Amino acid sequence: MDHRFRHRFDKFVGVERPPTLTVSAFEATDFVVSRVQWEWSDGGHPTQFDRADAYMVCLQRLDLPAQPYWADGRAMSLPAIRRGQFLLLDLGTEHASLVPSAVDCVSIYASRAALQRFQAEHGMPATGQLLTPLGAVHDDEAIRHLGEALLPAIEQPRAASRLWADHVALALLSRLTALHGTDALPASAARGGLAGWQERRAKEMMLSQLDGRIGLETLAAECRLSRSHFARAFKASTGVSPLRWLSLQRVERAKIMLLNTQLPLDQIAVACGFADASHLARVFVRATGQQPGAWRRSSRL
Repeated sequence: MDHRFRHRFDKFVGVERPPTLTVSAFEATDFVVSRVQWEWSDGGHPTQFDRADAYMVCLQRLDLPAQPYWADGRAMSLPAIRRGQFLLLDLGTEHASLVPSAVDCVSIYASRAALQRFQAEHGMPATGQLLTPLGAVHDDEAIRHLGEALLPAIEQPRAASRLWADHVALALLSRLTALHGTDALPASAARGGLAGWQERRAKEMMLSQLDGRIGLETLAAECRLSRSHFARAFKASTGVSPLRWLSLQRVERAKIMLLNTQLPLDQIAVACGFADASHLARVFVRATGQQPGAWRRSSRL
């Protein structure tokens, strides 16, 4: 990942930085995601993306009107973009525009190297290439859901585990490759699950870091597999993804502490790998249908 990109991000609005501009970001191994917002003002705002060896998904959360647009200095028109649609930009080209409206955009930056690694893992030519016609507007439900799912991580990076971010990265790269890859993504071959030693080792490692700081790459390397192969094999063995399995273990650990200690929820949350008590409550309710405090009281009766 180009760690300089996040620090360059404020520059993309050119010399006339909107006074209402806010940028918040979350950085993972294979991507950087940022939410960029500014309010409407007379005359619009010039934008420009610096060149980089990467691609960017610009998912719009507000309707945008048609606008003047330049690709490597060549003038063209960018059509109106509806909320939920996105642009896919090859940053090997310099992109500039004059945005005449308010903006709320989730921008996902993925390096060409990350795409090459994903392609190699799936037995594809590691070209690092996506088909990105200039000025094309795209509409895909999966990309839209992934972009929206990243918003909590942007706002609360501490609550986002590396394991979760790795799962999102694989889903994003898979969808972009399926939609815009130069070669078709091969169908997953039927494969068995993990060997016994692999499953035991992966579970031991995840239990040692309930906060999810151990990512898919580390788990896969320990099992001598690629990330994608490991994720598929783990689900074949356990019936759930590594991320889901870890979430269930956190909840089970929280139940034990709720029953057997008098510790407050914030301390239990940290001990079980959650960012805070509210993070614990959200996951606990999804798993049990009850708030942790209510579950503690009813289970002690």
